[in-house]
Amino acid sequence: MDREGKYGVRSADNDSAPMQADDTKSKQNLCHGIRHSTAIRSLIARSIAVSGAYMVLGWTKGQIGPAFPDIMMISGTNLTKGSTFMTSLFAGQLAGSVLGGFIYSEMNKYILFTAALVLYSFTIAAIPWCSLYGLMVTAFGYLGVCGGVFTVGIGSESVTIWGPTTRGRSYVMANGGGYALSGMLAPLVTAPFLLKQPVNDITITNKTTMNTTHPLSTWTIGMNQSHPNNMNISLLNSTYVSQEDSRLYLAFTISAALSLIIALFFFILYCQQGPGGKRKTSNSKLVFIGTRSLFLKRLQLINIGIFSLLHNAIDFTFVGHLATFCIQYLNWTKSMGASLTSAAFFTRLLGTASGLFLVKYMRPHIIILSSTMLSTAGFIGLTLSAVVHFDIGVWISICTSGIPFGLMWPTMLSWINENLIPVQSEISSFLNATAFTGALLTPILIGYIMEDVSLMWFCYLFCLKSAIITGNAVLMFFYTTSNNTI
Repeated sequence: MDREGKYGVRSADNDSAPMQADDTKSKQNLCHGIRHSTAIRSLIARSIAVSGAYMVLGWTKGQIGPAFPDIMMISGTNLTKGSTFMTSLFAGQLAGSVLGGFIYSEMNKYILFTAALVLYSFTIAAIPWCSLYGLMVTAFGYLGVCGGVFTVGIGSESVTIWGPTTRGRSYVMANGGGYALSGMLAPLVTAPFLLKQPVNDITITNKTTMNTTHPLSTWTIGMNQSHPNNMNISLLNSTYVSQEDSRLYLAFTISAALSLIIALFFFILYCQQGPGGKRKTSNSKLVFIGTRSLFLKRLQLINIGIFSLLHNAIDFTFVGHLATFCIQYLNWTKSMGASLTSAAFFTRLLGTASGLFLVKYMRPHIIILSSTMLSTAGFIGLTLSAVVHFDIGVWISICTSGIPFGLMWPTMLSWINENLIPVQSEISSFLNATAFTGALLTPILIGYIMEDVSLMWFCYLFCLKSAIITGNAVLMFFYTTSNNTI
C-alpha cells in the first residue's frame, strides 16, 4: 500500500508495467524488452490499441466541426436548434462516462472496448442519413454514450500501462498527440465531401417532405464592417440543393471503418489472453497520495474537477464552433473554416509533441501553469483580431493558444496520478463526467449568444474560461510546491 500510495499505481492490476526506479536506461531497456520480453510486447500492443481508440475520438471531434453546416442542412435546422445536436452528444458522453465508471471493473476491459467501438462505428455511419431532427438528436446522444464508455477506459489505461515514470508521462503525452493528429487530419479528409456551393437561400428536397426554405439563410450574409453585429442579408439568387447532393456519408463511413479496425484490434488482444487474463478488471481501493491533510486533498480534487470542466468546455466546443464563427462573423468560406479547424488541431499536436521532451526536464505543475497562461494570451489575441477583422491575427492567435493547450490534459493526468490520487476507473469517470458536463452546457450557451446576442461573445466566453483554468493551475502549482517542502 505504501508503494501504491507513493507512486499512484494499482498493485492489484497484473497488467500494469512494473515500477521503474531509474529511467536513465529506459530506452535501452525498452528495445531489449521488445526483442526478448513477451510482457513488454503485450504492453506496447495495449498502448497502440488505447491510442487508436483515443484517435477515433479525436477524429470524430475534428470531423464534426467542418461537417456541422451540412449536418444542419441534412436535418433542416438552424444554428440554435443545431446546437442541440452537440448538447445531445455531450449529454450522452456524460451518461456514458458514469456508466463506464460502474461497468469498467465488472467486465473484461477488452470486451468493453470492442463492444463500445463497434456500436460507436455503427452510429457514426448512420448520422448522415438522419434527415429527421429528432432522429439526429438521438443519434448524437447514442454516439456520446458509446464514446463516454470507452473514454473512461482510455483515461485509466493510459496512466496505468507504463506507470508514473518518465516513460509513462511520455506515453500519456504521445497518446494526446495521436488524438490531436487525428483531429487535425479529419477536417482535411472531410472537406472534399462537403457541399461546395455558398448558399443564401437553400431549399431542401427529399422524398418525404415538400420543398421548404432552409433556415440557414444567414450562412452567406454580408456584414457591415463598421457594425459587424448588424447583418445585411444579400439579395442573391437562391441556390437550390437537395439532400442527395450531400456526400457527407462517405466521410462518416471512413470514420466508422476506422472505429471498426480499432475494435478488431481490441478483440484480438482479448483472444490472445490466457484463461486467467479474461477475467474482469480488478480495482484496488483508492487512496490519496502524499502527506497533506485529507481536507486539502479533497479541496484539490474539487479544483481538478473545475479545471476539467472548463478545460473540456473549451476543448470540445471551441474547435467545433470555430468554423461557424469564421464563416458567419469573418465571412470566410467553408474551406477556409475547415483549414483553420485543422490548423487548430495541428498546433495542439505540436504542443503535445513538444511535451514528449518537456516532461523530461520540467515537472507537470510547471508545465500546466505556463501552458494555461500562454493559452489565455492566445484567446485574448483571437478576440482582438476578430474585433478588427484581422485574419492573419486570427491564424496567429489560434497557433498561440493551440500549442500550450495541447500540453494541458495529458500533463494534468500525470500530475493527478503522481501528486493527488491514482487515476483508476473511478477517477477517470469523475474527470470525464466533469469534462462532459462543461461540454454539455457550453453548446447551449454558445448557440444562444451567437444567434441572439453577438457573435463576438464566442471569443469573450472562451477568454473567461481560459482565465479561470489559469487560476486552477495556480492552485495546483502551490499545492505541489508546498507539499514538496513538507
